[in-house]
Amino acid sequence: MVESRIKILPRTLIDQIAAGEVIVRPASVVKELIENSLDAGTSLVSVEVSEDTRDISVTDDGCGMTSEEASLSLERHATSKITSLDDLISVKTRGFRGEALASIAAVSHLSLTTRTPDAISATRVTMDGGEPAGAPETLGAPVGTTVCVQGLFYNTPARLKFMRAPSTELRRILQVVTQQALSYPAVAFSLVSKGRRLLEFPAKQTLKDRFRQVMGSSVEGMLLELEPGNLPITVHGYVAKPEAARKDRSGQYLFVNRRPVANRLLSTILTQAYSGVLMTGRHPVGAIFVFLEPDEVDVNVHPTKEEVRFRDERQVASIVHRVIAGALRKASLVPSTRLSEAPLAPASSLVRGRESLGIFSTPEQMVRDAFKGQSRGVVEQTDLGIATHRAATHAMPSPPPAHETPPRTHPVAEPEEMPEISEATIQPQTASDFWEYVRNAEPLGQIAGTYVVAACGGAMLLIDQHAAHERIMYERITGGAAQPAVQRLLLPITFDVDVSQVPDVGGLREPLASFGIELEHFGGQTFVINALPSDLAEMDAPALIRDLLETVDLSKGDSTSLPVREEIARCLACHSAIRAGQKLSREEMVRLIDDLKNTRLAFTCPHGRPTMILLTPEQLARQFKRIV
Repeated sequence: MVESRIKILPRTLIDQIAAGEVIVRPASVVKELIENSLDAGTSLVSVEVSEDTRDISVTDDGCGMTSEEASLSLERHATSKITSLDDLISVKTRGFRGEALASIAAVSHLSLTTRTPDAISATRVTMDGGEPAGAPETLGAPVGTTVCVQGLFYNTPARLKFMRAPSTELRRILQVVTQQALSYPAVAFSLVSKGRRLLEFPAKQTLKDRFRQVMGSSVEGMLLELEPGNLPITVHGYVAKPEAARKDRSGQYLFVNRRPVANRLLSTILTQAYSGVLMTGRHPVGAIFVFLEPDEVDVNVHPTKEEVRFRDERQVASIVHRVIAGALRKASLVPSTRLSEAPLAPASSLVRGRESLGIFSTPEQMVRDAFKGQSRGVVEQTDLGIATHRAATHAMPSPPPAHETPPRTHPVAEPEEMPEISEATIQPQTASDFWEYVRNAEPLGQIAGTYVVAACGGAMLLIDQHAAHERIMYERITGGAAQPAVQRLLLPITFDVDVSQVPDVGGLREPLASFGIELEHFGGQTFVINALPSDLAEMDAPALIRDLLETVDLSKGDSTSLPVREEIARCLACHSAIRAGQKLSREEMVRLIDDLKNTRLAFTCPHGRPTMILLTPEQLARQFKRIV
């Protein structure tokens, strides 16, 4: 009889293969164990990792398990969270498959210590490579559960081989703990590595406080609350003003029914909501929570549950965009002016060591500190819950010895008393408050023929005349008639382009026509402009078209698509706006300010640059040391 080539795999191998789908790195272990703790109703989560990140301990004070439950929890597909298909469709807990503990145990030495509130003793269960390592033990322990994982991937050399450097793995763990901490701001979280406390989030925080702690002082005074409104889907959280944007997406935290997710739709909608107020190459910052009925979202589409699928993506996208864009429209997006109040210290000074930069502003520095042992250093706690290492050489200088003569100092004049600064002088936070504050702005003149200076309410308003007029023109162009009035040229304008650009110019003819620019191919590399929009007849049309050829990529879509039309509108606004260096009369400056007040997104130009800056009396007084 011929032996069958198809065989049933041994259970140990099956468990290791299954574990590879769920546990891909040390951060996966941390994520799964924290989610179990949150499902157990914990009020605190304590995570400790070794230097090589292969030894991990997670402790909580949740409901715990009985001795029987503790042993059963390590079996594959053993769970307390679902019992039927209906439960799977409407699942609200973080975990539900019953795979996490069994998967972790299959690739490590694991011990689980747990106790329920009504038990007088705890139970400890140990596993080696997915197999029991002895009978359960009875011992004393606090209420809750502690899972200790040692030698992660000791029995899977291939997985161990592909682990990244410990610093990289620790950075992933930092990200996981931060995501989980944001999703449950009422729960206390801590992360310790090599005896050093890297993260410390206190219990009972508000979401705003916790997000502020995560991001650091870089978002101070810049967080905008998302108002859910009476909509089928609830969206809440915080987004930051455009000036807090980053060069990557590290400041974006997305949650669906409190579950941290990596969702391309939500990330794209977040970026689109900032369209016109954010510069190219910058990414918005925010913590966005989407709540909808469990049967409207599928959380079971990925082994690690980090990806989700919405039943009605269009509805989700529309509501999320509306809520974020609404928060931006209501806010005053005038950049907060941060004037230095002291001479700049050297880059290596203590000042830099104490800056509140946020958890992921300088992750390399955090991880480097966690792995680099520096002699005679001290651990210094920042307001971010991060323990930062400060070398002893950075300590404040000691007083001079008694026999030394102190350096001669000049008498310091006392600050002149100033009238009390009222609440009205504080930087306005909403758009309506800002325009009320500057309603009587009086132009004083120009700086370098580029910036309009105006006095308002005791403050000073600086306006970039080109950026401001660009925003005004953009809204006129995009908010006008579907077919603008056209002025035919008595003398058509001819211009040449590179040979390689001829097809692209032809592709722009149709969208340009919708804006009132009539263009035709004269032959070879030459094109002719026969008509221009009546309001923009004085602009340099050939320069506009050459700019479009550099910025619009027609290979990525139809020439009539929204991105192409959007870029044409921006270029039109830019080329028709007042130029930098152009002298303005007082009447022109007044009209510029009045027109700016009536625009929808007056605080940035269409490319995302700020249009104005406000210096309050308090800021000016501090600069002149009238108040300290």
